Amino acid sequence: MAEQKKTRIVILGGGFAGLHAAIHLDDTLARDPDVEITLVNRDNFFLFTPMLHEVAASDPDLTNIVNPVRKLLKRIDFFAGEVESINLERKLVTAQSRTFSIFPAWNRGR
Repeated sequence: MAEQKKTRIVILGGGFAGLHAAIHLDDTLARDPDVEITLVNRDNFFLFTPMLHEVAASDPDLTNIVNPVRKLLKRIDFFAGEVESINLERKLVTAQSRTFSIFPAWNRGR
């Protein structure tokens, strides 16, 4: 019996949108054994930038606005690195010399 290929989702960027998408997918799809999700971001932390001015004014502590990405995601792989290239035709993303292949659900019927 041939091994079925997993659906791979690669999220590029861990800002507000990327991290929110990763957390949502962590709560919904990440439990599915046929789905593999990876978040790629240059930093291994999330910085809540709207509060930076308050930290500068010494109101909250810096640890209140900086969160490690790996602690926010339970079942999603995280890769810290700069994206070098995206090849949509071959469905490949390269970051820090590591290549991620993507098998998007919308191409299954082709």
